[in-house]
Formats: sequence, C-alpha cells, structure tokens
Amino acid sequence: MKIAIVVQNLSFITGGPRLLLGLAKELMQMGDTVVVYTEDKVGDFFGELARGIIAKVVELPAPAGPRSGGFFGWISGKAREEFGDILWAKKVAAAMDPDFDVVNVHDFAYRVGYFYKKRSPKTKVVWQENQPLLFYVKRGKLLYDLIGPLYWWVKKFTDKKYFDAMDGISVLDELTKTQREARGFNNVRIVRAGVDFQKFYAPVKNFSPKAARKEAQLFALGALNFVRRFDNVVEAVRCLREWGYGVTATIVAKNIWHEDQCKEDLIALVKKYDLEQCVKLNFDGLSEADLIKTFHASDVFVQAAYAPPPSHQGWGLVNFEALAAGLALAVVRSSGATEVLEDGKTALFFDPLQPEQIAQKVKFLIDRPREYDRIAKSGQSYVKENQSWKRYATEMREFFLGK
Repeated sequence: MKIAIVVQNLSFITGGPRLLLGLAKELMQMGDTVVVYTEDKVGDFFGELARGIIAKVVELPAPAGPRSGGFFGWISGKAREEFGDILWAKKVAAAMDPDFDVVNVHDFAYRVGYFYKKRSPKTKVVWQENQPLLFYVKRGKLLYDLIGPLYWWVKKFTDKKYFDAMDGISVLDELTKTQREARGFNNVRIVRAGVDFQKFYAPVKNFSPKAARKEAQLFALGALNFVRRFDNVVEAVRCLREWGYGVTATIVAKNIWHEDQCKEDLIALVKKYDLEQCVKLNFDGLSEADLIKTFHASDVFVQAAYAPPPSHQGWGLVNFEALAAGLALAVVRSSGATEVLEDGKTALFFDPLQPEQIAQKVKFLIDRPREYDRIAKSGQSYVKENQSWKRYATEMREFFLGK
C-alpha cells in the first residue's frame, strides 16, 4: 500500500510524534510506501527514530503567531488558529501525491482527509485520535469556562463535513472510543500503541538497599500544562519528607506550549516547601539518550495527569516506556493505561488530584521492597509480551485494509 501520514507538529517532544514515527517505520518494514506530511521538521529528539522516513514539510500559509494576553487575546488567537489550520489542510491536500491508498490523519490534522478526498474519493481516510480533542478542559476562569464549551459545541457542526470524510477512527483507549461513538462516529477501533522495549529496557533494580534507607527517586515527564498535575508530584514529595522518607523527584516538563504561568507556579510551589534540593525541575526537555538515563536512574514513575470529565488525559505512552525501563509505576486511576494494567499487580493506582495518595503508594513500595520487585517485574513483563511497534503496525494495517 501507499500510505500518507499527516500530523501538524512533528517536532514536539510528546508521545504523538513517537507513535507516528514508530508506526511509519514498521509499515515500511512490512513493504508499504509511507510518506509523512507535517508543518514542521522532525526535531533532533526524534532524529534517530525518523531516519529513513520520507517527511515532507508543508509550512503554514500564514503563521498564527503568539497569542496576546487575556480573554480577548485567547478568543482572537483561537480564531487565527482555526483559519490557519483550514488553510494548511488545503495546502497539504494539494501538495500530496494523488495516488495514496490510505491517508492516516493524526489528531488536529483531521481536516486534511476531507480536502484530499475531494481529489481522490476512493482513498481511505483513517483518523488517529490519541486523546479526546473535541472537549473543553475547564480552567477555573469564568469567561473562559463559559465560552470554551460553546466553542467546542459549535465545532461539532462546523467540522461535521471533515468528520464525515472519515472511513475509520483509531483510538488508544475505551473511554475515547465510547465518546466518539456517542457522538455518532462509526467504525471506531482501539489499537494500543507500541513501545520500543529494547531501547528503554533495564533489569528491575534491587530496591532493598534504598528502601532500607527510606529513600526513592521519583520521575515525572510530560509537556508542560496544568492538566499534567506536576504540582501533585511536588505535594507528594512534601508529604513523604514530612513522614521521614528521603524521597527526591525529577520533573521534566518541556514548555512547548509557552505555559509560563504554569511554569512559575510550579517553581513557586517548590520554593514554598523548601524543596529546591529535593525536586529537580527541567523545562527544556531531554535528549533521547538522557531520557533513557533518567529512567534508569529513577525508582518510581508517577503519572498524575488529569483532565476533568467529559475530557480525560488519555493513554500515556510514557507509562509503558517507564515499565519497560524497569520502574514501578504509580498512575492516576483515570488514565487510559489503567484499562490494561492491574492495580497492585502491574502498577499502583491513585485517585485524581490526590497527592497524599501518591505519597502513600510510594511509601508502600519503600516499606515493602519485595512488593516493589514484584510489581515492577510484572509491569515490565506485561509490556514485553503485549506492546510492540510491530504489533501496533500490524493491527493498524489490518484496520486500513478493512479487516
């Protein structure tokens, strides 16, 4: 098959580009021709993964530019983004080869499928939705929380023609599937993402010496915004240290969306509790090599991300990379990852927005190092046996073929 994969942001250090590139690589190894279309270049972070993949850059006709501050700046910024996204989708569709069998549009690139089908009606269009995109996440600000839901409600009608062009939607978790079907979408299929197990792998460490000293190194990772709930991780460290545990944390939160207020709030929280020596904040991101080193130097990975209903934070590919790296995982119960993991067996679950529960889970592992060993090894075995890029690409290919 000849397959086009379309994404807006390929340089962002998030799970989406890793998923796309992992899929493209495996499809090519299966003999398919794959061309990636994007509005930006592959960043250095994913340079190794992208090697050998044809990626064509189609730049925005007129970059939206940074948003001005305040409520009205937010509204005008959203309007510019909408207009720019539509122009870009048209430009991409016009630039694409006319003979693709499948066009796989990722996340906010969904409009491209509609415009391409106007050229090639027989081409199959499959939308990869990595997490719910058509919901407003409450900000706790009155005007935003009044207008935001209205904006997404209007988009259900203005974007209907784009969604009607879809032949199928692939998602990562059951909740996203249920939400799509409730909105009238047909042919929605769950296809779980893969993991490069060997790249991240390290044997589960002997945690007993650290546990005897009542110590542990936590790790949290994700693009910076308020729904990542990195503040919950800081609060958990505070609790543990008050209980007499020498716990430290590394939080890598690359500020790709210019969430400067979120950044300042996190820095202030660390200072408030005098945790500057215990909590390391990194807003610049890590290279792939340094990311793997940080995984291997850590003991417990904490995923606290939470977006309130009707949205949710989605799958979290990084959870499974952490398990492959031999860490014990403490994950928020609302994560899509909990659909396949088991509480107390392959991970430890905690309720959203409950930093003391995070602290209790870490305390449990320190107090019971044999449980740490059992849970970390079970989680690692699950990933090795169930998640690979080859399996993911095979299932996606079957979906493309209508099997």
